[in-house]
Amino acid sequence: MTLEEIKDYLRIADNYEDNFINELVETSKIYIDSMVGEAYKADDKAVKLSALLQKKLIIDMYENRSTEIPQNTKQDRIVTSILEKLSNYTEVV
Repeated sequence: MTLEEIKDYLRIADNYEDNFINELVETSKIYIDSMVGEAYKADDKAVKLSALLQKKLIIDMYENRSTEIPQNTKQDRIVTSILEKLSNYTEVV
């Protein structure tokens, strides 16, 4: 996922926050891979799901400017279901 793709998704035209957005892209990749592993990357559909999840995570972190989740926040079913699906992939040894 490129910086330009994310900026288009977030509807950002300037370059003022490019470093911050790049950090969000990197952090979201690390988060997904640390939660489910990397075996999903062998399946094109799973990669597309991970891209959707990555966008979701990035926009949440961008808008909230935080990784803290208030206690009264409900669990995000989209995030949970995609993480569960991606975690079902196993590496072939």
